Amino acid sequence: MLFLIKWIYAWLLPIGCIAAALVFLTIYLYWRRSPGRKPLLVITVLLYALSVQPVSNMLMKPLENSYAPPHTVQGDVIILLGGGTRAGVPDFDGTGQVGSAAANRFLTAVRMQRKLDLPILLSGGAVFSYDAGEAEIDKRMLLSLGVAEDRIFLDNQSRNTAENARFSKDICTEQGWKHPIVITSAFHMPRSVVFFKRAGMDITPYPCDYYTDEPYHWSAFSVIPNSFTLYTSCLAIKEYVGIAAAKTGLQ
Repeated sequence: MLFLIKWIYAWLLPIGCIAAALVFLTIYLYWRRSPGRKPLLVITVLLYALSVQPVSNMLMKPLENSYAPPHTVQGDVIILLGGGTRAGVPDFDGTGQVGSAAANRFLTAVRMQRKLDLPILLSGGAVFSYDAGEAEIDKRMLLSLGVAEDRIFLDNQSRNTAENARFSKDICTEQGWKHPIVITSAFHMPRSVVFFKRAGMDITPYPCDYYTDEPYHWSAFSVIPNSFTLYTSCLAIKEYVGIAAAKTGLQ
């Protein structure tokens, strides 16, 4: 009974409810032979497909499987790529927090730093004037966790992945680092590698922050559209567009 209640409840949430309404509206328009029925059918199918897990996983999994974390990690510096902030919100020892993707990346980076005792380069600035500088927030958290300040380096100017690679290369050259370990979300790693290779860097990719399970487990909830799954599909599409732009030199 609990399973059934949760299944029905999931359909009542906004994306599920909207998708169901569009299905019924499409059926009604086909019954009335309305001229707008075909465009609405296309919109309904696209919204539904992008909002269910099997399709979202199909889009996201090739990105996340492009690079696997190496069993043995070797390098001379850890580069942590930014993943978004929440400006102005209270934190335990200051103001401003990193977002969920950035937090997963940060956890991986700080554990690796503790294990390998490598310097860590925090790459991430403020995209807009009202944003918080991610590198500064990361530094504050690293210091509170006991990482020595002389092991922390900042690139607080980058606003996108291309600048992450370019500005990180400048700092690595200045410090004499030749084999950086790059940490970012698994879906973001393929695009990151394109830019770091373009910058002429010999990196070790270390992906984290996965959005898909391995293997995927089907259930009755797999067919219910939801907002997080739609968001995941949009993330994947953004990455494919970004990779294409990077490879063609448009970014």
